Amino acid sequence: MTIVRAGLGDRDALVALLAEAFADDPFIGWLVGGDPRRVRRYVRLVLERLTLPHGTVWTDANRRSVACWAPPGGWDLALGDQLRLLPALTRALGFGRLGPAARASARIEVGRPERHWYLALVATAPEARGQGLGRAVMAPALAEAAAEGVPALLETSAPANLAFYRSQGFAVTRELPPEEGSPPVWSMRRRA
Repeated sequence: MTIVRAGLGDRDALVALLAEAFADDPFIGWLVGGDPRRVRRYVRLVLERLTLPHGTVWTDANRRSVACWAPPGGWDLALGDQLRLLPALTRALGFGRLGPAARASARIEVGRPERHWYLALVATAPEARGQGLGRAVMAPALAEAAAEGVPALLETSAPANLAFYRSQGFAVTRELPPEEGSPPVWSMRRRA
């Protein structure tokens, strides 16, 4: 199984894979107000603007699985960067969703360690599940986090995902109750 860093030429294939995988995600569905077009815009934004520029997106040779990571400091945007991202975020979420999304994001980020690797999105095509691809595309960043001595973090709102992440060494650090109609979100951490 060959795992490679994704590049700009992989964008369309990976956006399609992520949009399909997150079409029924409870939190992202809430975040975008249940609009499938906005799910696609949201995953494109995360891929293109928040992870791919860092060179921290890994995929298999056939683009059937992808892990989008932010390295330490990569998820924490300076105010100017946040403002430049605002038009794309508004297109992805819709203007009316910006306030609830910002409040939910702030609650999720409370208590995060200063330095950490952040798993923003991970997906495997339905027909390729159970073949170890998800583990394989996550492995490079987990190895880098271990080498740097920093934890890896993620959130999930899908209870079915908890066992998979636990099998990768993650543990639930807290469960966030629903915010303004959102589903519960579990914060998970893998120690360095």
